Amino acid sequence: RIKMSDKIKIDLIFQVSICVNDMEAVMKNFRELFDIDESTLIKRCTKDFYDRGEFDGARYLGKHCEFYIKYYRFDLGGIDFEIIEPLDKNLGNPYSDFLIQNGGKNGIHHIACKIHDRTVFIQKMEQMGIPPLTCGTMGAPMPNGEKKDFYFYDLRDLLGIIIEAGNIVVGPLANHPLAGNPEGYV
Repeated sequence: RIKMSDKIKIDLIFQVSICVNDMEAVMKNFRELFDIDESTLIKRCTKDFYDRGEFDGARYLGKHCEFYIKYYRFDLGGIDFEIIEPLDKNLGNPYSDFLIQNGGKNGIHHIACKIHDRTVFIQKMEQMGIPPLTCGTMGAPMPNGEKKDFYFYDLRDLLGIIIEAGNIVVGPLANHPLAGNPEGYV
């Protein structure tokens, strides 16, 4: 059992995720304003993963919640940027709820971190009475047999941010020595 005084070590902050109403318009703006290496651009929809049996639909606020997003990811300044648009803009999923809570405005939804000991972080959140905002698995099994998973913690009242603590580092820092990704992960 961890002590409440134990501090969490973050090895890497590797992704900034922005939740938006219109992903294409925001991506167009990024392209017009910044020199983006188009070879790093990834465009996906989680519905495709779900249809292939590679997304569990996730849990939101402790309950199974089948929701889908479309997103762009790209390298900007050595960080993975993710532009997310919920497919359903009604209340009831973490991204549409964020937009509604944010007055309908686009904004930074979360930052993704490689936590040095994620198990300790999850235990500390539990001890502090902070349940996962969202959690789930997505993608095909990796070479080590595990699937990519994610745990989001809403720390906006404490820190002003939502933190994603996943088991995989993506983007330009995926090969960083502190990433700890499984051998053969692409």
